[in-house]
Amino acid sequence: MKSYIKKGEFILKKVSLVLRYLFAIFYVYSALGYFFGFMPLPPMTGMAQQLIDAEVASGLMTFVKITELVGSILLFSDLLAPLALAVLAPITINILFFILVLNPSLTVLGVVMFLVHLVLVLNYRERFMLLFRKTDSSKRS
Repeated sequence: MKSYIKKGEFILKKVSLVLRYLFAIFYVYSALGYFFGFMPLPPMTGMAQQLIDAEVASGLMTFVKITELVGSILLFSDLLAPLALAVLAPITINILFFILVLNPSLTVLGVVMFLVHLVLVLNYRERFMLLFRKTDSSKRS
């Protein structure tokens, strides 16, 4: 029975590693594509295009792409992966809501990105739970 548990944990770790690298590669590709122009933003209409135009004109898109690049580089490091996931979480959620509300033709992409992010966060849940651990204030100096 124990060998099945160890085998399951081994498979889960390998799947998580593959998902982490694919997620990081997606964000690296997205950021570098924006800066070097090999992956232009897809054509949009209406409010979606207005929002993208405003983000580009204000410099917010550049900030987001730099954040994506830094977060994805951190994601390649297992030690800093929880920090990277925390940094990339607002971007992933923003992408999901943007797609659901303004560009529903890409719903599958947004949902898959969100689910992969969620699986990775769950994989590091022990590290994230340290943020919510109660500390004894009498031990502080």
